[in-house]
Amino acid sequence: MYLLIASQDIHSLTLGLSEGMEIQFEVTLVESPEGFLSALNRFLHEQSVNLEQLKGVIVVTGPGSFTASRISTTIANGIAFTQSIPIFGLENPDRLDLAQLLAGRTFEGGASVNSSYDRPPLITQSNQVMGITSMPE
Repeated sequence: MYLLIASQDIHSLTLGLSEGMEIQFEVTLVESPEGFLSALNRFLHEQSVNLEQLKGVIVVTGPGSFTASRISTTIANGIAFTQSIPIFGLENPDRLDLAQLLAGRTFEGGASVNSSYDRPPLITQSNQVMGITSMPE
């Protein structure tokens, strides 16, 4: 069984379970990135799945919300590392649903994946350098 994790939107998280590339169950939750890990824990508990049952993790690496992509990718990397299972990263620029994204694909798993972005992140630049006096909401 494979765990699917996708979050390209700052306000939602899509989780799924698949056998190979065929999705068995999928749910999209209204959740902020701060709640992704607890939402994943609830999801696995509700599906009666424990991490030891997983053969791999498939994660959408972006592009989308920087924070959501980084957190979902970090969670997926952590699960793959602690369970010694492969991780598969997928970019989803067209924001396809998981079934469409997986259709007809073959994967080579690795030890880790990185988030992908559609523009350079501004997380390392000083607000003063950028001329920003207060953070946008």
